[in-house]
Amino acid sequence: MRKFPLISITFLGLALSFGLVACDGGDDEGSEAADDTTGDGDGDETPGDGDGDGDGECFEAPPECLRFVSCIGAIVPEQQAGVEAEYGAEGSCWCGTEDEAVECYQTCIAQLDLAIENNPTVSACHENSCALEDLDPTQPYGPITGGSCSEWNGNPQMPFQNPFGLEGGFCAPACSGLAMACPEHAQTSADGTCYIIVAEDSYCASRCYVDPTIIGGTQCQCGATCQPHGGADGEGNLRGICTFE
Repeated sequence: MRKFPLISITFLGLALSFGLVACDGGDDEGSEAADDTTGDGDGDETPGDGDGDGDGECFEAPPECLRFVSCIGAIVPEQQAGVEAEYGAEGSCWCGTEDEAVECYQTCIAQLDLAIENNPTVSACHENSCALEDLDPTQPYGPITGGSCSEWNGNPQMPFQNPFGLEGGFCAPACSGLAMACPEHAQTSADGTCYIIVAEDSYCASRCYVDPTIIGGTQCQCGATCQPHGGADGEGNLRGICTFE
């Protein structure tokens, strides 16, 4: 199999670099093989031009690799275009031999796992997440817009920006009744919890798990991330609050 060059990617905020195998297929310009009209440029004697036309096939990009592209875009956006060119839906990784495509897939999985390990609150890296444009505006715990919040269920919501010193903010409905009940968000598996006290008033927050695989489902509102806060649960799983950055 032809060996491809390595791409070095450094995740923002981490002193880490990862070698990503490029799977673009094609002649090596300047190599002796490129001048051999009887060969295909890959060092063997099989006829062909070695550019992937005719001898290879194109595969559909695996969803894990598409998520890897989105994850990189959230962590180091300036490098997303380069990664997408290799691993995206039209990436060069997916046109060539099956072995090359499998190698690219394995790279996606390994790098995505490492990204999640070092960036657990970046929702784009997780399987169960959704974009801000998919947010249901009729639900509570929405983003703060222009410093204020829309009503929910006919009642005002309180804007909380950087609650407890966390990044981002959200709109909080008031806790209600003697049980201090809080609404759920229909698009998430997070818990509506009476969590914030201001003077004599109490407000709800959308409580999540930093590791979204703990209970499954979409952990936070579309476009929001789980910011760690508070103690862990009885099994040591870190909890947090969903906020919009």
